[in-house]
Amino acid sequence: MKKVDVIKQIVQYSGLTQGQAYIAIKALVKVIQDNLVQGETVSLSGLGSFKTKNRKPRQGRNPKTGVVVPIPAGKKISFKPTTTLRRLIQK
Repeated sequence: MKKVDVIKQIVQYSGLTQGQAYIAIKALVKVIQDNLVQGETVSLSGLGSFKTKNRKPRQGRNPKTGVVVPIPAGKKISFKPTTTLRRLIQK
């Protein structure tokens, strides 16, 4: 499902115009991005929580040559779904 499809479904469920739904999705994505950059956790009831986690430096391997390559420390984004969402998916 692409953003266009999400916008069409939001229009169906909410009664917003396509333009309003587009702006709402764009704003939601921006809010999540800004808060993750600041190290905040973003929790959406019924969906889940987004947060950043620190990743330790480690050794990797070039698959073509087999040469060991150091991978520096960094951050990754983690998503933890709510129990409600997990149960819906399991059905």
